[in-house]
Amino acid sequence: MRLLLLFAVVIAVIVLLWGSWQWGRRAFLITVVAVVTGLSALLYGMFQESANDQVLLAPEGLELAVSDIRESESGVRLSGSLTNAGELDLAAVDVQIQALACPTAGECRVVYQEQQRLQMYVPAGRQYPFAVVSRHPPDQETVDRWQLRPVARLVYPSSR
Repeated sequence: MRLLLLFAVVIAVIVLLWGSWQWGRRAFLITVVAVVTGLSALLYGMFQESANDQVLLAPEGLELAVSDIRESESGVRLSGSLTNAGELDLAAVDVQIQALACPTAGECRVVYQEQQRLQMYVPAGRQYPFAVVSRHPPDQETVDRWQLRPVARLVYPSSR
């Protein structure tokens, strides 16, 4: 969409300059210089924007600690803290939410699981609170424990 807008502006400016083709006039030369400067800045920004693209990586250096679980009619709210111990700033993290039923002390089975993207900016080496809402497990099974596990992280590339 940005490229289409850029082409429309370029065509409009070329038509205006063609209609006022007078090299001797100062206004014409100022307009030409301004258009060339603006176009070069826009082209530079178009080709350099990929330097700020986000990168999907393995969840190394992420720690999720669940501190509160609240059930409601619409779902289960899991809140806690997210620690980014990596070297890159975090844009989002894909988490796998699991509801576990543990009839015996050592053996648990997964009753329900889903994956969600938790979008939050966490600078490298920082810890921020988070909250995520999961649906209730189907078939009204009892849930003994909820578990969150990071699956992937979306980070900003290093500019250093």
